[in-house]
Amino acid sequence: MTGAVRIGVNFDGFVPTAEAIALARDSVAAGAGSLWVAEHLGYREAIATCMAFAFTVPGDARMVPTAVSPYVNHPVPIAMAMATLDEVAPGRAAIAVGTGNPMFLKESGQAMVRPVKAVREFVAALRALWSGEPVHADGEFVKLAGARLAFTPSAPIPVYVAAIGPDMLKLAGRIGDGVVLSAGVSTDTVRRSIAACAEAAAAEGRALTDFRRAGYIFYAASENGRDAVDAVREKLAFVMRNKFLAENIKASGIAVDHEAVIAAIARRDIAGAAALVSDEAVDAFGIAGTPAHCMRRIEDFVAAGLDEPVLGLLGTPENCRLGLDVIRRFAGGTS
Repeated sequence: MTGAVRIGVNFDGFVPTAEAIALARDSVAAGAGSLWVAEHLGYREAIATCMAFAFTVPGDARMVPTAVSPYVNHPVPIAMAMATLDEVAPGRAAIAVGTGNPMFLKESGQAMVRPVKAVREFVAALRALWSGEPVHADGEFVKLAGARLAFTPSAPIPVYVAAIGPDMLKLAGRIGDGVVLSAGVSTDTVRRSIAACAEAAAAEGRALTDFRRAGYIFYAASENGRDAVDAVREKLAFVMRNKFLAENIKASGIAVDHEAVIAAIARRDIAGAAALVSDEAVDAFGIAGTPAHCMRRIEDFVAAGLDEPVLGLLGTPENCRLGLDVIRRFAGGTS
């Protein structure tokens, strides 16, 4: 571990922004140190949501739109938006860059071509633009002919690389200020993923002194534990629409008909997809159960190498209150 453990809370854009703001306030009050907003195509926009947090949520929690995709975004307006967020909340803006979900990209008329190169060019362009100097780039995915920002961030904006596969994990180790792992991965996959980042960094002589190790985790607590498992099951089914989680599922040894899950989500049959995710899968790929069980599982993911577990609170309002209580106790024990 290279830094203090910081609990993040994830927002997926599925609920009205006012509800997200209320949860963000409660999360920061409970000790969350970062607010991560997923950029799911067709749902609430991530940077705009972070701006809403900047104006309405007290405290100094970092705000991280993720995963901003080079396939559906141009680096100039993204650099502008992130520098503006930093202007409103100095030192609190960060960004996670990643390809985005293949199924949603296809629906938007985009193909995932040469993803490592696409992400590398996009990250390089953002950093160059934040310098305020004219930027020239003649890449395969990014072409700039002297573009520049008229204002610059107060400090370098950290860039996480959202990674699942081995090549993107290596890229994170080579160029990222941090890595953020997908929801739906086991602690074993967390260990292997972080090791891949470290190996790639070492191969280039790069020390990962300040490198952050974040990971999305679907999370629910309930007094009986059962309600929490059911709440996490549906979200796991949704994230398993990503074909790149296949190796993680296979390595776990847990039987999941991954292709059937993908097909169900493609036709928006969430309930049908959830029925394919067993209790065993929920326990391996998420955090769900009684408050005591949830505390142990957060500790498991930290022991696996995460220094920034990013928890997606799920369930009823009462379940969310219990989940926040666990965060409060965990944050109090690690401060």
